[in-house]
Amino acid sequence: MSKSKSSKKNKSKKETSSVKVTRRNFADYISQKNFALIFALTYLVVVGIVSFVFHKVGDYGIETDFFWGFVPSAKKFLAGEIPMDPFRGPLYPMILGLLGFLLGDFFRAGILIALISASIVIYFSFEMLKNIFSPVISFFVTFLLAVNTVFIQYSYSAGTDMFFNALATATLFFFFKCREFNYKNLIFAAFIGGLSYLTRYNGIFLAGFIFIILFVNYWKIDWIKRIKASLLFGIVFFVTFSPWGFYCLSEKGSFFYNENYKNIAFEIYGKGKISWDEFWFSGRSDINSLTQTITKDPELFFSTVIGNISDHFLKDMERLIEWPVGVFVILGIFFLIISKPHKKWNEVETGYYIVNLFFFALLLVVFYSERFSIFLIPFYLLLAIQPFFIEKLKLSGLLPKNLRYVILSILIVITSINSYTFNQENINSGPTELLALGEWYEANVSPEMKGKTVAARKAHVAYYLDMEFKLMPMADSYEDFIKKLNENNIDYLYFGIVEASFRNDLEFLIDPNSNHPGLEVVVYFNNPPSVLYKVLKN
Repeated sequence: MSKSKSSKKNKSKKETSSVKVTRRNFADYISQKNFALIFALTYLVVVGIVSFVFHKVGDYGIETDFFWGFVPSAKKFLAGEIPMDPFRGPLYPMILGLLGFLLGDFFRAGILIALISASIVIYFSFEMLKNIFSPVISFFVTFLLAVNTVFIQYSYSAGTDMFFNALATATLFFFFKCREFNYKNLIFAAFIGGLSYLTRYNGIFLAGFIFIILFVNYWKIDWIKRIKASLLFGIVFFVTFSPWGFYCLSEKGSFFYNENYKNIAFEIYGKGKISWDEFWFSGRSDINSLTQTITKDPELFFSTVIGNISDHFLKDMERLIEWPVGVFVILGIFFLIISKPHKKWNEVETGYYIVNLFFFALLLVVFYSERFSIFLIPFYLLLAIQPFFIEKLKLSGLLPKNLRYVILSILIVITSINSYTFNQENINSGPTELLALGEWYEANVSPEMKGKTVAARKAHVAYYLDMEFKLMPMADSYEDFIKKLNENNIDYLYFGIVEASFRNDLEFLIDPNSNHPGLEVVVYFNNPPSVLYKVLKN
């Protein structure tokens, strides 16, 4: 009898255990160890297939820098030179060079880097927000991130944007990984932060972690340890990019050499007053340093920066997040402000808020572009979602549990539809006629007639014709234009819709049937209209 009772008890325990397993709630499922990895890999496969099938050629917008700067720098790196770009660090061209060499195609290599980077962002964003907030909040933030219009766009766009985003997000992950102080995680965070600076110089915002270590102190360590930790972070961060700094010092005379002050100068003194081409390429700018940018008109400088707080935020809501979600971001900020904080405010959350605000503040000095703000997408989504689940923010207590999920599901559906609509049109919006031009040129132009340089407004054509790119020279007349083409030893001139729109004074060149002294028509296409000219040598 005792054995029978014992058997029944064991059986009952097994059944109870089985019931517990089958009754696991949503948070249990998304808290599983490999959930974030599966989520990220699924994104990589799905968006990767779509990208390589439909994204045939880089567009004339955000991927201009890729063909203009990154591909030539990657080629220089493979040739044994250290690429030096006045606006960015050398890391991305080096990675692009190595992967482009392996794949035999720099453009596909650029897409692959973006795809892998986007998947890394998804993985680290989920794991980090799960640790700081909760698995459910992390899930909805990451899901909305994965279907966000801009995030998907830059997942298949070749450039530094998503690569930088991956490094910056990984830095945050390691910094906030443990609630207890950990030297290993701190060193990892500082090292990856240094790599982000070597990619884009606005990675300097990560130095804001020193402020968080000293004054937020979410690790609950004494002042001596805080000072040591901040020094360690700063030293590792600095040492990581210092070889590049010393190289810049030897080549350009400045450890922190870059010309990003020009981007700031255009925002303050050029926007709305002078055309982009005239500001950047006429050589008439009288500003040659960040100091001059600020001191030329300090009142205008600081008033513009202050005005950009609302301007950039509203543009982020419209273009980066889109208003259906943006409304909830504003609502989330409202609840965050009016809610009475706990006696012990969560320092980890505070640290996460501060580092994102540091990044937002850094962008106020440059012209707005949603691609600069990609890093802020999870932060904005967090502000939108956390009031649904955090009791101290009040909203969670006002809404029935099921209604919360209904609202968030509707936001996901709306965001997905908007993203699909935009990216369906955008993913193949590049100048596909250049593919036809490249094939024609390779098949019909003999090796001895092929040129070394081609002038255009965008660098894409040089990539597909395997030539060195030269920007169409600024000139006061057509005769002066031809003269400058010859002075710069330019072999070919490509003139299409983009060239005509940026250079109205030369718009007549899009008609191959007119007489154009100094130029000879090589080939032209009617849809869309574009012409490849050979520059006749004087």
